[in-house]
Amino acid sequence: MVLDTGHQYELAPASVPAGLPSPGEVVPAPVLAAVALAAERKIVARRVFAMLDRRLQPLARLRGKLLDRGHSAEAIDAVLTQLQERGVYSDRRYAEAFCRDCLLNRAVGRRYLVQKLREKQVDGDLAATVAAEVLDSATETELAGQAAVARWRRMRGAADYKALAKVVRFLIGRGFPGGLANQAAREAQPPAADEAEY
Repeated sequence: MVLDTGHQYELAPASVPAGLPSPGEVVPAPVLAAVALAAERKIVARRVFAMLDRRLQPLARLRGKLLDRGHSAEAIDAVLTQLQERGVYSDRRYAEAFCRDCLLNRAVGRRYLVQKLREKQVDGDLAATVAAEVLDSATETELAGQAAVARWRRMRGAADYKALAKVVRFLIGRGFPGGLANQAAREAQPPAADEAEY
């Protein structure tokens, strides 16, 4: 759509506002504002897909980056809401992908996943729900055991109480609950030197 003022608007056919006059007629101010918003939404949608093509991001970060580029909050919110309503993209999808990718690279617990998602501006309740869905209790127990075995292999010196405490702290730092961290560290603890002789 090109106006006699030189302004050119690219619109999706479904975005053409009602009340658009025939070519050559004067466009009422409310209709012109609707046309400008529809054109901006199209640009915002393209930028969102370009950003997501490079790297998945939570909606809050997408919104912030688009605001920094000078887009109106109204256009941004309309596009992001539409993506969520149509099931194209949401914070839930981002959180699920983040948790799966994170678990491919390291053995961590649910609390670690929730903390990282919250740092990335994902709602805390949603982060906890997704982390619980992606990482069930049995898998979390298994990962705690794997992390404990790997940590004990890197420990130097005797496998005494000080070393055990270090392994437990390490596991808690990886997001495993205290009880599970203690259990996994004890089960993976190598025998003491005098016990190994028997």
